[in-house]
Amino acid sequence: MDSKQRVHMNQGQGETSYASNSSIHSAQQNRMKPLIEAAIVGLCSNPNTLLSGKMAIADLGCSSGPNALAVVSIAVEATHKHFLRFQQPPPEVCVLLNDLPDNDFNVVVKRLVALQQSNEPVCVTGIVPGSFYERLIPSGSLHLVCSSSSLQWLSKV
Repeated sequence: MDSKQRVHMNQGQGETSYASNSSIHSAQQNRMKPLIEAAIVGLCSNPNTLLSGKMAIADLGCSSGPNALAVVSIAVEATHKHFLRFQQPPPEVCVLLNDLPDNDFNVVVKRLVALQQSNEPVCVTGIVPGSFYERLIPSGSLHLVCSSSSLQWLSKV
């Protein structure tokens, strides 16, 4: 079996699952918040970036559990705040979450529903299973790509 298919975190909500043992990753994502917010301000401040009124954000290696939406939620919230500050309508946001096919996407999908229902800004979501060593998303279609805790899972550089 290929290494990218074998390596994965423990699924579910049990005692040894990633969902129950991810506080270190959560702290790391919290430290990334100012960097993500600054990246969003830079993107939103450039008039050529959002000509279409749409923004696409991806998290490569989103995992599952409580941290699955942390990084993209920061980006969506920062986008909303930026446009609210300038009294402009926010762009439609597309959030794409990626991880290996063995990820527990059932948990991730349940969390995505809450993000979609926030409605500020309009947010559409999607799951993109697969290895980020391969083409996952059409070129030129993303504005922000995050990958916060995938380094320890790399099988090649």
